[in-house]
Amino acid sequence: MAGVQERTEKPTGKRLAEARRKGNVPKSQELTALTVLSVGSLVACVQVKALPGHFRGLLDRLWAQGLWGSSDWSADGSLVAWIFLMFLRMVGPVMFSVLVAVVAVHFVQFKGFLLAPEALKPKLSKLNPLNGFKRFFQLRMVTETAKSLFKILLVGTVLYTILDSEQPSFGALVHMDLVDMGRETGRILFRFLWKAGAFLVPLAFLDFLYQRWQYTKALMMTKQEVKEEHKQAEGNPQIKSRIRSIQRTLARQRMMSKVPKATVVITNPTHYAVALFYQEGLQAPKVVAKGMNLIAHTIVRLAREHGVPVVQNPPLARALYHQVKLEQVIPETLYRAVAKVLAYVYQQRRLKP
Repeated sequence: MAGVQERTEKPTGKRLAEARRKGNVPKSQELTALTVLSVGSLVACVQVKALPGHFRGLLDRLWAQGLWGSSDWSADGSLVAWIFLMFLRMVGPVMFSVLVAVVAVHFVQFKGFLLAPEALKPKLSKLNPLNGFKRFFQLRMVTETAKSLFKILLVGTVLYTILDSEQPSFGALVHMDLVDMGRETGRILFRFLWKAGAFLVPLAFLDFLYQRWQYTKALMMTKQEVKEEHKQAEGNPQIKSRIRSIQRTLARQRMMSKVPKATVVITNPTHYAVALFYQEGLQAPKVVAKGMNLIAHTIVRLAREHGVPVVQNPPLARALYHQVKLEQVIPETLYRAVAKVLAYVYQQRRLKP
């Protein structure tokens, strides 16, 4: 259709923020699964060496307590608590490390912690079996299915080659004590992890890049959508004009409040008025207020009400108005002219009784 615009523009910050608020963020399940598998397996390889000792202590304690001959498990609550603690010592490190790994990998992928209450709201559209059937044949779903099958095939192949090469080791396990058996099992598990990881790490990295590309592609915008968003961001022109008017009024009020403290006001006398402030220690006099027409009349009126000298010097007034901004010191080209005016003002002050 000719009226349909292509989505050629990258998503704006507002669109990305709205998607994040709804819980829509780029996430790679492959990266999460690989991180959990790697961290859990590494900790398990270390923990498996200590399992035989823990298990032997557990059996000794149970045998000493005569638990097998007891019909009342609640007779000794301390024994039950001790068994629970032993269980935590055996599996706790693996569980805790996996939990930390999940939080860390999500923090990296989501660029911070993500709280999205809207994602938890129930939607009736998700319960529609027809929508679910349609999603099954989408390109994204087909890609995920193919990727999962490839991963299963890959891991299965690695596992088969390791099991095949480690057959003599499995035969020797029956002649080992518990400690050596745990050490040998950990070695085989670590070998499997290392070989599987050599294939799964590139796969997870590519999936991470693909998910971010797919996420950006799904949020692409048309040129018209970008224009509409800019209009909304800019707001109503009338409101913006009102805000600018209020800002100008406040700035004018701040400027007028500095006129009573000025050293001198130089006028045109009817079109321009510039208020200068100078005291010892300043590099040069600075402009604290200036204006034309009505504002100039207001500056002159305030100056006279507060006893600030008003000096008529049209060329100097125009030069100061056009060349010097508010709160800036006068340029060197005007030093001589302003010095004459200040000298006249100081002289008039000394002549006053």
